[in-house]
Amino acid sequence: MLVSLFILATLTKIHGHYTSGDAPVYHPLPHFWTGVGFCPSGRIDHRGISSALSSSAVQMNLRQIAALPVGAVTHIRIHWLLELIHFLQYDSNGTPIYDFSEFDAFIDFLHDELRLSPVIEWMGNLGGVFLENPQQMPFYWEHFVKTTINHQLARHGSSKIANWRYETWNEPDLRSYNKLNMTAQSFLDYVQAVRRGLSKAGSLETHEGKFQLPMYRALRGPAGLFKSLQNHPLCWKLLDECNKSVKYCPIDILTFHRKGVNGTATEIINGSLALMAKIYEEYPNLKTLPVANDEADPVAGWNTPREFQADVRYGITLISTVMHHLQAKVADGPLRRLESISHDNAFLSYHPYEFTQRTLLAHFQMNETHPPHSQFFQKPVYIALGMLAKLGNRAANIERVNMDASHSVQVLRSVSGGSGGPGQYMATIFLSPVEAGPQLTAFHHKYTLNMSIANESAFITELIVPYITDPYYVWKQAGSPAYPNATLREAMRRVQTPKLHQTGPIWAYNSEVVINSANIPLPWAMLLRVCSASWPKLRRPQQLAIAEVTHGEVFISWMEHPKSTQCLLSYEVWFKERDSQGLSVDWVLISNDWHLPYPSFHYAPGDRGSVNGFYKVRGVDVFNATSPFSQIVEYMEL
Repeated sequence: MLVSLFILATLTKIHGHYTSGDAPVYHPLPHFWTGVGFCPSGRIDHRGISSALSSSAVQMNLRQIAALPVGAVTHIRIHWLLELIHFLQYDSNGTPIYDFSEFDAFIDFLHDELRLSPVIEWMGNLGGVFLENPQQMPFYWEHFVKTTINHQLARHGSSKIANWRYETWNEPDLRSYNKLNMTAQSFLDYVQAVRRGLSKAGSLETHEGKFQLPMYRALRGPAGLFKSLQNHPLCWKLLDECNKSVKYCPIDILTFHRKGVNGTATEIINGSLALMAKIYEEYPNLKTLPVANDEADPVAGWNTPREFQADVRYGITLISTVMHHLQAKVADGPLRRLESISHDNAFLSYHPYEFTQRTLLAHFQMNETHPPHSQFFQKPVYIALGMLAKLGNRAANIERVNMDASHSVQVLRSVSGGSGGPGQYMATIFLSPVEAGPQLTAFHHKYTLNMSIANESAFITELIVPYITDPYYVWKQAGSPAYPNATLREAMRRVQTPKLHQTGPIWAYNSEVVINSANIPLPWAMLLRVCSASWPKLRRPQQLAIAEVTHGEVFISWMEHPKSTQCLLSYEVWFKERDSQGLSVDWVLISNDWHLPYPSFHYAPGDRGSVNGFYKVRGVDVFNATSPFSQIVEYMEL
């Protein structure tokens, strides 16, 4: 694969920035696409959900998702999460008593260790409490919601749970989800009860005693498919009631689910626009509510194997989905109040569909080892989420540049800083059409970088491209073994990060980039980042963690500072082993020939050495300046 990419310095400072005329207008760019979700496998009760979420495979899956660049994934929506709470008994007043210990342990792992905020869906039938007491169901839901929130406030404090989200029952019109057999009226009663519980939770101690502290928490819902009124009466009924009086509507953010049909981003956005136009036509008073698509996926059925979900095409589709929704969000149309979209792709894949199911990671169950264990590989869609995390906080309108008579490249430019702040940063994503590939289509374009920087700057380009950043292709070339050996596993991990193409300095005030992609197979995505020398420097990596994969293999991850990694080039992982007498030897750079733009590293030295010893990590930026080292962590295999 060849890519021609040149930085051409202009001779004079151009104040207009566009060679063709006016400068682009930048608008705020909230990163609204940072949610993922999944449903645990197995039985839907306390024992089944507890077993699923405590498994080493699920926890490693979540650990790797959390190891994306900071801000790539902020929220995770897990169906039936509340089944981790165990109903114990009724007290003397007939009020349920709950055991939160298993729920607490999982939330501590998710929130404190992985820094992921949960989306709490108020759904479940804890020990049969709600189904066995239909007349008292509203009271029990209000009590349960209030008790759960107060319990978390006592453990974490209000500031730590400020970013949590709360949502009503998922797709309540479907029999497979509506375990309480709710009717339209009992569903309304349930939603109102949840609203009351959220509003009443929280209390404050004073000298005079304890009194209610109003702490408003937004409720999302109804998380519906919104098909025909005859088949989906519950969600439509809630909208009808809210339209009568928005002031007394129990939901604050209107959530819906719209997926594609044949796997394209266009289908997702068109379906969302059509649904919201219909809702606003029938319920015009709801135009004041923010809206969110909880499941903005290319096609329904996460476990149905599809080839495009295994390779670069799914990653390109996800980026295109974000671009389409951004266009709709800034337009004066039905999605102008869009608050967020989420991707249902945090599932755990299984044999023989390790790559082809709708997941961020390919999961291999290595059943021939003792004990059995799991191996994970980051798919191109994982890279795509990492690329999106590098976008700035302001964006221009999306541009389309023709490749040929039938194909065009989407261009999204974003910036941060400037206006008197410390430095300037620009991130631009170039996105080829996904439907055309994989084939070769020439694209040659001179592109103004749109930066006016008085100091030295540097740039970096990274690519998602077929074959080169595709573990699935490497696995297929090796015969698609159910249990890939150590050599193949390393080869697959060598291509699971974006392709580092080019870096270098920019010495002029304004520059242009010339892209000639005639030899790149479609589809592809390119991230171009440009940093001024005065941009904030890399900070020390935090929370270095070493997790066992199997004997002689570890997954190393760390946390990034949210405002210092835009100009990161790669990470370095250093290791110091103890000798046979227990004495430490010199530090070794174990990631020497790896490109590590994301905060994780799978270390499997095999016969070359041991994983027992000390680890530390530091970052390297586009100017080859390094951050301070992380805290040193020792790891010893049992």
